[in-house]
Amino acid sequence: MNLDDYRRPGPARLRLYLSLLLMLVLTAILGKKRDGDLGTVETLKRSPFARVMFMDIGALSTLGALYLALNGKSRVRVPAALASLAVGSFSLLPALAYEEWKAMKEAEGDKRNATG
Repeated sequence: MNLDDYRRPGPARLRLYLSLLLMLVLTAILGKKRDGDLGTVETLKRSPFARVMFMDIGALSTLGALYLALNGKSRVRVPAALASLAVGSFSLLPALAYEEWKAMKEAEGDKRNATG
């Protein structure tokens, strides 16, 4: 796997963002509670690992929001960053995909202007 495809805006990164979003949405829609499932609160009470992972998700959402707010170039960056603090990747992934798509379109426009 060539990771250079992910270093700058392009189709590979856009596909990654959209694939992650699709998996997230499908899991939210199709995920079912199983017999013997403790539920969120009970799991957090019983499992130190679950508590750490829950905190980790919050830390990653905060870092993602900060990255988007500081590095984003579109008008959606700040509202999406703030929304991601409440709904996490449901806001962050579409915003990153939009930023990626916009950067790709700008790069195409720059190429056309340079050759035209």
